[in-house]
Amino acid sequence: MKRILRFGLLLTFLLLLASCQLNKEAEVVYFTDYQLEQIIREELRLPEGDILPEDLKTITELDLSSQRIKSIDGIEYLDHVKTLNLQNNKIADFSPLEGMDSLEEVNIGGNPYETEIIEKLENKNIVVLTKVEVEVRGNEDGPGGFLWKVENGDTTVYLQGTIHLATEEFYPLNRKIEEAYAKSDIIVPEIDMNNINMLDMQAMTMELATYTDGSSIEDHLAPELYEKLTSSYTDLGYSITMFANYKPWFHSTLIQNLMTEELGFIEGVDFYFLDRAEEDQKQVIGLETVEEQLSIFADTTPEYQSEMLEESLIELDEFESQMHDMFNLYLEGNPDKLIEYLIVEDAETTAEEEAYMQALNDDRNYNMAEQIAKFLEEDSGDTYFVIVGSLHLLLEPHIRSILEEKGYTIEQVL
Repeated sequence: MKRILRFGLLLTFLLLLASCQLNKEAEVVYFTDYQLEQIIREELRLPEGDILPEDLKTITELDLSSQRIKSIDGIEYLDHVKTLNLQNNKIADFSPLEGMDSLEEVNIGGNPYETEIIEKLENKNIVVLTKVEVEVRGNEDGPGGFLWKVENGDTTVYLQGTIHLATEEFYPLNRKIEEAYAKSDIIVPEIDMNNINMLDMQAMTMELATYTDGSSIEDHLAPELYEKLTSSYTDLGYSITMFANYKPWFHSTLIQNLMTEELGFIEGVDFYFLDRAEEDQKQVIGLETVEEQLSIFADTTPEYQSEMLEESLIELDEFESQMHDMFNLYLEGNPDKLIEYLIVEDAETTAEEEAYMQALNDDRNYNMAEQIAKFLEEDSGDTYFVIVGSLHLLLEPHIRSILEEKGYTIEQVL
C-alpha cells in the first residue's frame, strides 16, 4: 500500500512538473512599450494575438534604432538575439539586456543611459557600442571647404568653418564635411542656439542694449542717421517706435537680421548641424555664451556704435548681392578669396577699431582654442565636430595657428 502511495505521489509530482513546463512554454510575452511591441510583431508577422517565447526564437538580430522607444521591458525574452541596435531612442533602463542569454553586441548610443550598465554588460562578455551611427550625406564633389582635423591619442577634433547665413540650396555639403559630422560624438558650436533660455536672453538683451536714463535712440544719433534708420525700418515693414529704447549696436544687428529674413537667408551652416545633432541625439557643447558675444558689441563706445550702424544701413538689393558673393566664395572653399573679400587690407584703423577687432576675433580665438585643447588633452576617445565662423579658422591669430603653437599638428581635410 505504501509503495502504491509513493508511486502515486511520484506520478503526481511528475505531472505537476510537466504542467509547469507546459505553462512556461505557453507563457505570454508582454512588452510595456507600444513601439517595441509593434516592431516585434512586424518581425514575427503576427499583427495580433499572444506573443509566446517560442515565437521569438527565430529572431537572431534586431535593429530598433530611432523608433522613439522608452522601455525595453520584455526584450529579455528574445534570448536568441545576438546583435541588437538600440541607438537614438529614449531608453534610460537597459537592465533587461542582462537577461538576454545569446546577446553578443548591442549599440545603446544616443540614449540617456547610466554608465554603470556598460560595465555590467561587458562583464557578461557583451560588446557595448555607444557611438551613434549616422547616415553620411553629400557627394564627393559637393560644395564647401574649410575643414581641418587634429588628433591626440584616441581623440579627434574636426574644425569646420561655417557661414552663419545661408539658404537651403546649400545642403547637403561636401561629403567629407558630412562624414566628419557623422563620425562625431560631440558637436561644438560657438553657441548652442537650440538650447537657449529665451527669458534669460531677453533679460540680458534688455540690460545690455537698452537706455535706462529715459532717453531714446533719436537722442543719440545725428538727425541724418536717425532718418536713415527710420526709413530702413519702414522699408522692412516695421516702425522705429517699436525699438526706440535700444542702443545703436542693437539696431545694427537687428536691421541685418531683418534683411536676412526678408531674403530667406535663414539656413545657416551652424543651425543645419545643430538641428541634425538634435535629431541624431548627439551631445552639444557650446564654446561661448550669448552674453559673451553680445558684450563685444555692447562694450564699444556710442560713437563707434553709430559708425557700425551707418555701415549696416544699406539697400536690400546691395545686401543681397553681398550675401550671394559671400555664399559663392564659401561654397567654392577658397580661403584666400574669402579673406580678400571680407577683410580690407592696408586700411587705416583707429585704436577703437583695432580693439574691437581684437575682441571680435583674436581674444575669442584664444579662448575657443583653449577649450578645444582641453578636449584633446582629456583624450576621452570621443570625436568632436567644432563649427565656428570661417574667419576664426582663417584670420590670424586663428584657432588653427594657436593650436599649432601648443604643439598640435593640423591636417587639412578639405
